[in-house]
Amino acid sequence: MSAHASDAVTEPLPSRRHSGFGAYVYATLATALAFVLAFLADHYLSVANLALIFLTAVLAVAVRTRMRVAAYTAVLCFLGYNFFFTPPRYTFTIDSADDVLTVGLFLVVALVCSRLATQLADKVASLRAAQVRAGALLELGQQLKADSDETSLHRVTVEIAARTLQTTTALLVRDGEPPTWRVAASAPQMPTLSPEDLAAADFCDRLAAPAGRGTRRASRARGWMIPLHAETRRHGVLALFDAESRDLPDNEQRHLAEAFVRTITQALEHARLTEALEKARVEGETERLRNALLSSVSHDLRSPLVSMIGAADTLSNYDRDLPEPERRQLLEAIIEEGKRLDRYIQNLLDMARLGHGELKLHRDWVDAAEIAVAAVARLHRLHPEQTVESRLPRDTVLLYVHPALVEQAVFNILENAAHVSPPHKPIDMNITLHDDWLHIDIIDRGPGIPDAERERIFDTFYSVARGDRQARGTGLGLSICRGLIGAHGGRVEALSTPYGGSMLRISLPLPDRPEMDA
Repeated sequence: MSAHASDAVTEPLPSRRHSGFGAYVYATLATALAFVLAFLADHYLSVANLALIFLTAVLAVAVRTRMRVAAYTAVLCFLGYNFFFTPPRYTFTIDSADDVLTVGLFLVVALVCSRLATQLADKVASLRAAQVRAGALLELGQQLKADSDETSLHRVTVEIAARTLQTTTALLVRDGEPPTWRVAASAPQMPTLSPEDLAAADFCDRLAAPAGRGTRRASRARGWMIPLHAETRRHGVLALFDAESRDLPDNEQRHLAEAFVRTITQALEHARLTEALEKARVEGETERLRNALLSSVSHDLRSPLVSMIGAADTLSNYDRDLPEPERRQLLEAIIEEGKRLDRYIQNLLDMARLGHGELKLHRDWVDAAEIAVAAVARLHRLHPEQTVESRLPRDTVLLYVHPALVEQAVFNILENAAHVSPPHKPIDMNITLHDDWLHIDIIDRGPGIPDAERERIFDTFYSVARGDRQARGTGLGLSICRGLIGAHGGRVEALSTPYGGSMLRISLPLPDRPEMDA
């Protein structure tokens, strides 16, 4: 699971403007306050046009409630204005035609203003909701892009959905034998699934349609369920819980929840396909490595055995006739070939584990320079006369790899370069960074590789034909190196050099740096 934080914090959806009993209480109190202000203005300030006070009250109610509540306020203000402030006062009778026109126009203006204010408030609320919806989907998309495993995708989705929708949100998946529903992730708290909730999840998953509260399917459930279905796979359901209501979520909540579902479904499907492709690629590289090891048996085991048998036979038949230096030379040859044979047998053991799926990548954080230095040290033990000029990065470059396997691949190419390089000519090894890749370039001064054959050298049988496994070779070959590096998501390629010889480049992807504990 990757750890990261979003720069932007998703806001909750704007609160809905109410039209229930509380809204009418608010309208009545606003009207009463307008009357108090009007009485004070009439008594102490002698304000001639008190209608503006009542229009202000109507507008204040209209921007916070629905149209019918604003109309209720307008009618109350109209009746109160007529009864208390239009001559003759304290009666609904109006003597003057001018006052009739004034009161009538007041009612019309109040209703029109309330309508306009309500429409404007609706548009502002819609724009605010659209902004919140866009921000939530943007944050969701960014965090889903940063995560790749299913557990992290589930967690990110419910956290953002719960914060935006202001309700308990859970993602339910069905697994086990027999398949049962469980909460894969939830926020801000873990809901308890009732039998009605489980039935709603079943309906939702089976019918690929919303179910639960507010619907005709398992309507007694506390959760409103939405299916997470892709074309080829069902990923579960997203549930919005409300302990106090059995109604559908409002339109904004439903639309945003459905947008979340589309986004998370695409992310889950992408993660599944990526995992399947990676698995197929690794299996292909594993099979390639296994086949290369098998094909090397006949050559790599026979060469040291022939040398050992020949030296031992000579010692057995002519021991007393051989001078001391020749006997020592034959014994050293037996020891050296025995070490080579030990390395080959270890490769065969790795091949056996590979065939049974037991050879795993034990990844760890390691400095790229440490791998290079270790490989050069191994080369010097076997070829003390061979010099290697290394150019390593000044700063630490961390890789998340199986260190022994990558070191083996680097050593194999170094040893191959030592076999083809002329005497007293150094091997160059340069480690550079390019974008998100680490390049390990190993350059020899040998005869070089023709352009048309640069890819063929990684073929196992062609390698044997070219003789890159000399009498002192490691027995792995360049095809094995490509398999080792390919298992880490990297590549090995042969490139040309401006001054002759050949350059083999190992490229490994650079991982995100690990977080250090404070």
